[in-house]
Amino acid sequence: MTKVVDNETLNQVLTHYGCSIENCTVSPLGNGLINDTYLVSNEQANFVLQRINKNVFKNPKDVINNAELINKHLLSKNHNKLYSLSPIWQIPTIDGQPLVIDTNNQYWRAIHYIPNCFSVEEVETPEQAKQVGSAFAQFTSALSDFSATSLTETIPDFHNLSKRMNDLRAVIKADAQGRLSSCQQLVDYCFSAQSFIDEVDELTQRLPIQVTHNDTKINNLLFCAQSKLPLAVIDLDTCMPGYLMHDFGDMVRTCCSNLPEDGTDLPNMTVRFDIYSALSQGYIEAFGDRMSELEQQSLVIGAQLLPFMLGVRFLTDYLDGDNYFHVKHENHNLERAKNQLNLYRLLHKDRNKLNEIAAEFSVAVI
Repeated sequence: MTKVVDNETLNQVLTHYGCSIENCTVSPLGNGLINDTYLVSNEQANFVLQRINKNVFKNPKDVINNAELINKHLLSKNHNKLYSLSPIWQIPTIDGQPLVIDTNNQYWRAIHYIPNCFSVEEVETPEQAKQVGSAFAQFTSALSDFSATSLTETIPDFHNLSKRMNDLRAVIKADAQGRLSSCQQLVDYCFSAQSFIDEVDELTQRLPIQVTHNDTKINNLLFCAQSKLPLAVIDLDTCMPGYLMHDFGDMVRTCCSNLPEDGTDLPNMTVRFDIYSALSQGYIEAFGDRMSELEQQSLVIGAQLLPFMLGVRFLTDYLDGDNYFHVKHENHNLERAKNQLNLYRLLHKDRNKLNEIAAEFSVAVI
């Protein structure tokens, strides 16, 4: 849910982009859990205005700088017909600055808006899932010759599972909100998965580092209104050095459950294996031989890892008083944690089936 911004602050920010609340319309855009995002519209043009969440991104300038480096690379690839999707670029202020800092020390930026497109909240068909897998694979593949280490970690240890488990231990010990008694069984379940945690730790020591998006939900794609095909990858805030299994796992996490991530009908949760198969095909085939054999094998681990890790993060935030994710009610993060950990349980139980499906699309690596 986008937080309300007072008109005085909003007007102060808008003036840096040559407009004001008197001559434009400002409306909330999207339903992201972290940043506050708006569509600014007037007779001249539309653009996206975003307030970066400093509780999550401790140095917002790094978010903006990373996006600038990535977009320049993708623009070059697009110009040379080596990247078919549309890059999204950031818009400087009228003074040529990359951002605005308001009187409350909040950081804002403007982003290029693509017209005649739409976003999707939920994968509906296997064909659409294949398009999702292919689009995110094209994005990362186009960055395979970009130095991942030139990017700053906007959220250090974002996908470091051992660190996430230590964070959980810390909030359990503090129990500052007195919530531990309401979720002790769920906490115990997290720590019972130590053999899987060890497996992930061993694998990450051997995988090559890539530039990864790290938030590969379908609503981080824009679709062309005419062709109905993916047009652009958006929301680059969490683009960092990472592993392909992280991006693939997040696609599985957000596309392959029959429930939304805060759905509470857990006895009736199922894995949409037709969607998983289509994601695998789209992702693996779009990468081709640019994905190593070990990376291909790691995708099934990623499919289990991301719901497990996000379940741990939701649980940690719940115990810590809901300081990270936007919530709609007191138990929202707890419901999310139960949901994601149940999805992990189902995927882990059927990991052999996941392997068999992914193997159908494996590409020979020379």
